[in-house]
Amino acid sequence: MNSRERVRRILNHQEADRPAIDLGSTRMTGTSAWTYRALKRLLGVPSDRVRVLDLYQMLAEVEPEVLDAVGADFVLLPLDDLALGLDYGEWKPWTFWDGQTFEVPAGFNPRVQPDGAMETHQNKGDPINMRMPVGGRFFDRIPGERQDSFEIPHWPEAAWTFPEPFTDEYLRREEAKARAQYESTDRALVASPPCKAPQGYADTYQWAMKMATEPEHCLEYMMRLGEAEAVRWAQYMEAVGDYVEVVNISGADYGTQHSEMFRPTLWQQFYVPSWRLVTEAIHRTPHVKTWIHCCGSVPNLIPYFIEAGVDILNPVQWTAAGMDLQTLKIQYGRDLCFWGGAISTQRTFPFGTAEDVAAEAREVLDIMAPGGGFVVNPIHNILAEVPVENIMALYRTAQEWRY
Repeated sequence: MNSRERVRRILNHQEADRPAIDLGSTRMTGTSAWTYRALKRLLGVPSDRVRVLDLYQMLAEVEPEVLDAVGADFVLLPLDDLALGLDYGEWKPWTFWDGQTFEVPAGFNPRVQPDGAMETHQNKGDPINMRMPVGGRFFDRIPGERQDSFEIPHWPEAAWTFPEPFTDEYLRREEAKARAQYESTDRALVASPPCKAPQGYADTYQWAMKMATEPEHCLEYMMRLGEAEAVRWAQYMEAVGDYVEVVNISGADYGTQHSEMFRPTLWQQFYVPSWRLVTEAIHRTPHVKTWIHCCGSVPNLIPYFIEAGVDILNPVQWTAAGMDLQTLKIQYGRDLCFWGGAISTQRTFPFGTAEDVAAEAREVLDIMAPGGGFVVNPIHNILAEVPVENIMALYRTAQEWRY
């Protein structure tokens, strides 16, 4: 059974020869560049090159030799637009504070401070608003002028702008890229295009207050945005739908460690109808699954995710309140696939032994893997503090586990 066959069975809630495995197919399931180099050395990969695909989080582009070693069944459809307003294409060497040199996008030109800290912008045209200090492993936002947390912004309808349909040039380029990658591998392709499911404006808490106080305004905005994004998704699926298996439609977090960020019924009222415009456009290509990333405690949102047409939830943060694995599998395992959660990234992965990692991963697999619908990956990205022996313990356990 090859990876694509395995993935299709598991994402359709059927068992395969072993669980499906992911490393690096999204910006939320990857690995730190520092850890990645150490992993390559452990595996004996001859090349020491590390290409940083996401400078914001310092995530490495995972190469085929490493995907083979961990048994990965998925691969990222290469992105055009990268974090920090950079472009995929040309690369250059850049030496970081500890003397390690990685390949970075050619457009990366940070402002280096006297103390060695690097500063740059989050998006093209932004002022300098991101900073990596000496000793840092990713970029942080530089705090700006503090905004009143209880101030509710208002965008009048006349000021609303919505994304335009994709150009034929972009679609043909994406089609060619997807076809070439599909034909070069039997792994399942995961796409994260610039079209997404609707989100509100301002930050999450401010949008929650807006939804509670001006429901008609918010619903109109979300539905109009959903209509615009649905057009783009229909175009995108027509171009690449024959080649991809999974599409990432949202990376927003709606949970904290202890609860949802706002009243779950607000999500039902505003997100479900607008998201369905998007997911229905995608599901016209029946085999393609919709994937969202949402950290934290969100047990009361999961029914609404399903109602909105979400097929896959990443991660399964079972270390957060109300996210008991057994309960989630029993209640939602027939309708929702769970991607990630094979190991605790807050506890066992960075601080345990390889034996601890293997034991915890087996416990998770025993609960989540039967019946299909589970993809092995940690809870979020692998950080630089994780020992490489622990990484291999996780992926070897997944490769050896049987139904």
